[in-house]
Amino acid sequence: MVIGIDMDDTICSTNELIIEVADKYDKEVLGGSGVKDINAYEFTEMMGWEKEMKGKFFADRLEYIMDNAPIKEGAREVINRLHDNGWKILIISFRKDKYLSDPFKLTKDWLDRNDIHYDKIFVNTGTKTDECIENKVNLFIDDKESHCEDVSSAGIDVLLFTNAYNHEEKRFKRVDNWYQVEDYIKEKYNG
Repeated sequence: MVIGIDMDDTICSTNELIIEVADKYDKEVLGGSGVKDINAYEFTEMMGWEKEMKGKFFADRLEYIMDNAPIKEGAREVINRLHDNGWKILIISFRKDKYLSDPFKLTKDWLDRNDIHYDKIFVNTGTKTDECIENKVNLFIDDKESHCEDVSSAGIDVLLFTNAYNHEEKRFKRVDNWYQVEDYIKEKYNG
């Protein structure tokens, strides 16, 4: 069996660190008042910035953020147990080289430093559906509704990892933590 897992806000808490760093950046570098809408998914809405300011911020800070995003509770234990029990673990990330010098190395280094077992890493992905189909993914886990929608439309089972910006989504089975992922897999896939 094969699991495709998103990286940011699924294995690690990237959005929380982005908000923290952007708030500080807005106040200290731009002289602003900080975050405007904590629940907005679109970053420009969250910060009240123009699109070009988002690009400047990400060029200045995104590599630091992705390298330092804290691991979600239970992620290491559950993913490693699944891997040890024979599940093939694929990390399928939207991380792109637009703002990152080497998204593959950044992702690999983070996973290795956090002792997460995996079989393969994909970065610079689009909808993630192609990677799931080509690698015969049985279960896909992501926090972004559009990725879940695209992968689900290919007939692949998906779990939506809850975050502040997707709490109203009702179309997909939702999980709030990695222990719920493990329980779902035990129930649906017998292990």
